[in-house]
Amino acid sequence: MQTIKVCDISKNFHDVHALNTINLEFKAGKIYGLLGRNGAGKSTLLKVIADRIKPTSGRILYDGEAMLDDVTSRDLYFSEPEKTMPDLMKVKELCCCTSRFYPRFNLAEALQVLKNFGVNEKKRLNQLSTGHFAIVRSIVALQTRASFIFLDEPTMGHDAVNRELLYNEILRIYREEENTIVLSTHLIDEISNLLEEVIFIDHGRIVLEERVEDILGNHSYLIGPPEIAGHVEKAYTVIKKREELGFTFLLVKQSGETPALPPGIKVAQPSLQDIFIAYSMNLDN
Repeated sequence: MQTIKVCDISKNFHDVHALNTINLEFKAGKIYGLLGRNGAGKSTLLKVIADRIKPTSGRILYDGEAMLDDVTSRDLYFSEPEKTMPDLMKVKELCCCTSRFYPRFNLAEALQVLKNFGVNEKKRLNQLSTGHFAIVRSIVALQTRASFIFLDEPTMGHDAVNRELLYNEILRIYREEENTIVLSTHLIDEISNLLEEVIFIDHGRIVLEERVEDILGNHSYLIGPPEIAGHVEKAYTVIKKREELGFTFLLVKQSGETPALPPGIKVAQPSLQDIFIAYSMNLDN
């Protein structure tokens, strides 16, 4: 599978509009970040893409086809936080069952990686801590080596060390397979170095969709005294403005040629999380 297209997808749960006319395209060989606050619509979107739930309107195209068949379904894996597997199933049994459906699954390697994380393969799924269950579902997902792997909140319950180990494992599989991995999370800054493209979602809408390099390159903080900053902001698209300690902080988006800045204005680089929060706050207002 080379592309997954999300075409005018909306999803309503009674009077709640979880997704509102979403249009996206996931291409082969990239790591995407699907980023947003809790309740923004990330999980709903992934469930629609994975054909776990049906949209209210719109459709998903898998290499141009509107349905997953037996072959293409093995090219997509969705790992969700909810425990959908039988509680009494053991870790090794889950790995074995998954390997029967996904032909590139490396059973021996999966069990060794889980052992490296301190997971006992003989434990039942209902005996695992939240962190260990998240590790199991993420490692199983990665070991499918599917063309498209969707990881929904993969670090839930992890400590800092295990989060770093998991990020290394994600990069290892990605480099070996050159597949597409979509990370859905609210831990934005922590995964920013992994990502090539970012999709910000908030209130069921796409807020921003760009390459990470372009987002960071097009946004900056301009900081200076209010009387000087007031003149500067007219030349930019201001995403967020705040006053602090006698200075004005402008988070701006640059387009085209950057005008010369007057003395007294300093430039600083915002983080990916700073940018997302600013866009989200604009939607709240």
